[in-house]
Amino acid sequence: MVQKQAEVCRNFELDWLACTQGEDETGQIDADYIVLRAKGDIEQLRKLVPAPLEATDEVIIYMGWFKETQKEGKTTWAWPFHEWGIGVVSQLPGRPETKGNFLVQLYVDDDLVLVHGREVWGYPKKIGDMEITPKTTDGDSDHYEYTVARRGTKLISARVENLEPIEDSEFPFYGRTHAICFRQVPSPDSVAVEKQQLVFVQLDFDTTDAKKGTGTIEINDGPFDQLPIGPLTNVEAFFGRSAFNHRGINNLVVNAEELARPLDVSKAGKTS
Repeated sequence: MVQKQAEVCRNFELDWLACTQGEDETGQIDADYIVLRAKGDIEQLRKLVPAPLEATDEVIIYMGWFKETQKEGKTTWAWPFHEWGIGVVSQLPGRPETKGNFLVQLYVDDDLVLVHGREVWGYPKKIGDMEITPKTTDGDSDHYEYTVARRGTKLISARVENLEPIEDSEFPFYGRTHAICFRQVPSPDSVAVEKQQLVFVQLDFDTTDAKKGTGTIEINDGPFDQLPIGPLTNVEAFFGRSAFNHRGINNLVVNAEELARPLDVSKAGKTS
């Protein structure tokens, strides 16, 4: 499949071909995850999710460290990177197996994963600066802290602690899940959007070393970034290590209606 993707996505061909994956995957990647699961104000969360998708009151926030990965002697992922995402657990009404994490905002620190993610699947990715302390590759710890910044503004700081082992099946990213992306394709010759789609990206996780503890997070809007997620309660914290497959050909893509996300345009581009 990677060869076929390279043939049609010519701007990315050498990056695609640098990894040799199985026929059905775009990448088998080993990753360490710090996950916060919380409850939000359902009325606020509904404003962040486009129809026909329906929001629940569950919010999933994660920081991932994606590692250079080899499987059976083949490099299946060549570019280590960080990714931080925040989403609202949502579902299409009346349809089975369509529940997933609708991604409101997403930051990465590698341009390849930004372009592939945003242009192919519609992930709302931006380039950011991220740091995890202690490094997850330095061995096991019962606590971690991380920060996310962009264009000089510190947007997120979080801490998880008191981590204790749990059953792997209790980890939020376990087995088959879906990331739900809002993919918009603007028109090149008019002020319009040619396509608005909900893309249900299948993710298959093989999770180990799962832990659960307590956590806190502070989110600040910046001059270029707004995260109007609202107040969070009942915060649960998790850590886990996963090998996962990101499916490149999606079984479900549906047309979406206009997003009604609230924005304070008076802050756009301001530095103070």
